[in-house]
Parts: sequence; C-alpha cells; structure tokens
Amino acid sequence: MISFVLFLSLLSLMTNNMIIWWSVFLMMTVVFIFLNKNVKSYSSLINYFVIQESLGLMFLLMNFGIFQFFIIMMKIGVAPLHFWIFSITNNIFSYNLMWFLTFQKLPFLLILVQIFWFSGLMLLFFGLMVCYLQMFSLKNYKNLLVLSSTESFNWIIMGVFMSLINSIYLFIYYMVLMVMLINKFSKSSSNWLNWETILVFLNMPFSVTFFVKIFSLSEIFKFNTIMMLVMLMMMFLSALTFSYWLINMSVKFYDKNQM
Repeated sequence: MISFVLFLSLLSLMTNNMIIWWSVFLMMTVVFIFLNKNVKSYSSLINYFVIQESLGLMFLLMNFGIFQFFIIMMKIGVAPLHFWIFSITNNIFSYNLMWFLTFQKLPFLLILVQIFWFSGLMLLFFGLMVCYLQMFSLKNYKNLLVLSSTESFNWIIMGVFMSLINSIYLFIYYMVLMVMLINKFSKSSSNWLNWETILVFLNMPFSVTFFVKIFSLSEIFKFNTIMMLVMLMMMFLSALTFSYWLINMSVKFYDKNQM
C-alpha cells in the first residue's frame, strides 16, 4: 500500500491534469476504505467517503480562482478547515490512525504545492491559532494527539511556501517518527498516555515536532520577522495546552492505587 501511495504521489507530481488528480483522490479513498474495512468502524468509513467524494466533485466543478486551493486544504484536513477529522479518528486506532495522519496526506500535499496560493500563508497562520485555542477545550487524549498532528502539518505546509526541498525532508522525517509513535501510543483512548508521549508533543528539544517547527520558523524568518515572533509566542501557548497531560500524568498512578 505504501508503494502504491508513493506511485500515486509521483503521478500527481508529474502532471497537472484535473481528471488525473481527481482519479488520485478516488484511489486514495479506496485505499483508506480497504485498510479500515476489517476494523468495522463503518461510521468513520461512511463519513470519510462522503466528505472526500463530495469535495472531489467540487474540485472538478469549481476549477477556477482559488477555490481548488481551499478544497485541497479541506481534503487534507489542514487547520482551520479540519473540523471533520474528529468524526473519522474517533473510531480508528493503531496503524490505521497513523496512516490517516501521514501517508493518506502525501499525494494531496504534492498537488497543493502545484496550486498554492501565497496569500494562503495567513490562512495557515490563523489555523495555528484555532488549533491552540481548541487544545484548551479538548479533554480526550487521542483528540489532543490528532490536533497536535494537524498543527504540526500546518507548520510543514507553511514551510512548503518557503522551501519545497526542506519541507519534503521534514514531511518524510515526520512520517517515519509518527509510524513509530502513534502505533505505540494509541492502542486505546485512555491507557496509552505516558511520559514519552508528553515529552514528544511538548515541543521538547530533539523531539518530533521540535525540528518541524524550528526548520519552518527558520524559513519564515527570511520572509517576515514579526510573524516569527508571534509564532514563537504561540508555541509557548501549545506547551501550556499540553500541561493538561502533565497534570493528568502526575495523578494517574495515585488514582489507580486508590481504585
């Protein structure tokens, strides 16, 4: 399946034909349903199929202006157009969750690069603020993990606008780390949390999201220094949001002993 997705990614990068791109969207939907059919999470599959195919039809019909850019962003689940992803991730676990957050996005990312709208940088910046605010209201560990992945993907796409080669390298690095982490830490919605997860997603130095954000910031610094300072302040906000995990982890074993 990974080889097939890499082939579709190469195909979407080599051509700018709308029909071929739409065919790639359809094949990625089929791949996702094939991988998840044994999980019996039919509500997630139906939601995913309806959302993706509706957006695919809009992509074919609205092939003018910047509409296609917004449609691709919504298909990937880039913040602030990520409202639909929780209806999918609530019923998938382990490698299927990892696939949804990484490999499933690869062909869409390469198509987005070809039709990018430079002013969309401000939309991505707004999406980061939405993510940080949403983190304060979430209580479910798994949803926090999904939202953190969405936020990191926003950073990667912001880096794409500045430097394509750096961002592809970062995305490969991000995928490899997610393959190892998500399968280990998402077995269930409550029991997978441990100190390794907290240190990884708290933007600790040499952790997963740390390098993604530092390299993206170094590219944005060449373009707008004020925006970089605001983003550094927002990264501190994300650390505050994940302090919820720290509090829960501190009392987790105490509660277990009481039970």
